[in-house]
Amino acid sequence: MISTILFSSAGLITLLCAAIVWRDASQSPSERGNSANTIVGLMAVTIAMNIWAIHLIELVTSEGINFTLATGAAVSTLIVQCIYTFGVIRHGIKGLGLFLLPATAIPLFLVPILPEAHTPNWVHTTSLLETSHLLLSLTSYAVLTLAAIHALMQILLDRALKKKRMSKMIQALPSLVSIERHMMSQVKVSSILIALSILTGLVWQWVEYHHFAILNHKVLLAIFTLVVLITLIIKRQRASWPTRLASRAVLTAYTLLLLAYFGVKLITSWVN
Repeated sequence: MISTILFSSAGLITLLCAAIVWRDASQSPSERGNSANTIVGLMAVTIAMNIWAIHLIELVTSEGINFTLATGAAVSTLIVQCIYTFGVIRHGIKGLGLFLLPATAIPLFLVPILPEAHTPNWVHTTSLLETSHLLLSLTSYAVLTLAAIHALMQILLDRALKKKRMSKMIQALPSLVSIERHMMSQVKVSSILIALSILTGLVWQWVEYHHFAILNHKVLLAIFTLVVLITLIIKRQRASWPTRLASRAVLTAYTLLLLAYFGVKLITSWVN
């Protein structure tokens, strides 16, 4: 019960931060105040609530990791929130919150009602490989989430520039060059993390069960995601893919990874 209140409160505060960012976007530069400190303060509160709620649903205990759809979504959301807050403090990327903050609020409202949210599904971390695999998987998903948000912003800004319709919201976004630079950096980092998560997962399977489950849907979708990201990196280095195609490639990769980590498990949980 307390965890439900904490997750819901964290979601409401996240939406409040989103409202502040959207309000600033609707104002002219001269009318905008210095809301960055307010956003950082509110995000610190919602991060603290999220951590407390995750602790209450017993993600980590002496018996192992309670890795369910709910705990996975909660931890991934927490990582995204921490990265965004750090970005606001370090780089002032407040405009990313136009889309990122509402997107992170949704899981916080859904976590308490997700299947297995209050039912233990123990994953015993009997080795460092297994623990590393889980953490790498969640972190790679969080980083690719940020890349996907940048891809959406890139598409919107690119269309606005071509149609010469620069609304106040579009003007509040970072420059196209800045968006692409951040997006490609996140794509490279997520590619490395996904590759490491696949490798640690396969090695753990061999050590634990003496065989590889490569045909598992999670492994296959993760490999497809990695192929898309590596292809994107190569094509962008050769300048052979336009901005629009690069953005769509990132969104395709994000969809594949979302299905790999949460999609199939969600469908299976609801069906059963």
